[in-house]
Amino acid sequence: MVAPLFRNRVETGEFSPSGAGRAPDDVAADLGATVMITDYDVDDAPKPDDLQRMQAPLSEVLSEELEGASRHLRVPAEQILLAALARTVHRTIGSGVVAVDLVRQSTVETTVHAVGLSCASPSEVDATEMLTEVRAAIAGATARHGAHPEAEVAFSYADPAPACEVIPGLGHALKLRAYRSGDVLNLDWWYDTRRFEEYTIVELTEQFPLALIEIASEAVPTAVDAA
Repeated sequence: MVAPLFRNRVETGEFSPSGAGRAPDDVAADLGATVMITDYDVDDAPKPDDLQRMQAPLSEVLSEELEGASRHLRVPAEQILLAALARTVHRTIGSGVVAVDLVRQSTVETTVHAVGLSCASPSEVDATEMLTEVRAAIAGATARHGAHPEAEVAFSYADPAPACEVIPGLGHALKLRAYRSGDVLNLDWWYDTRRFEEYTIVELTEQFPLALIEIASEAVPTAVDAA
């Protein structure tokens, strides 16, 4: 379902054209990124009117399975979701490495880590290896504070409730925002309509639950712990 924008609410400072930040292409090269996530190239960052949200909440059953997998694997749900995102990109777009800004937002500040995620098939990188790589990527990333993107894709998990209704504005072409509402994990896919065809986002939303089921059900806890 495509929801209307909340045009009167935008993350503070995110659409400001001023300020120095590293170009996403530079960061992607540093992270070894090889996957072009967008359908089209656009030079400038999106403005509020360029962004659209597609909502694709997980079912209550799958939301519960995610929490169960987190406990079973002793891995934060955030990392399982990131691994599922990497697998989803492989299913939808292809193999390679995609650069992702991991956005962690509190009521007082926003912290961002740029990570490289391997997008590969289960035969190339199994679920346990995928989680291990995600953990290593996060551990090796340097936290930064600011309002400038270093990747075309962003991911956030468990933002404070008010932030979930705010239009993303860090300038990313695609942002996946995951947050709980009752017993369901909501997934909001915010995308730059100049860079993506709607059918690409639809395919991402359809493949994500399948990727999540695979990661959550096939990863081995002892192997993840040992990594």
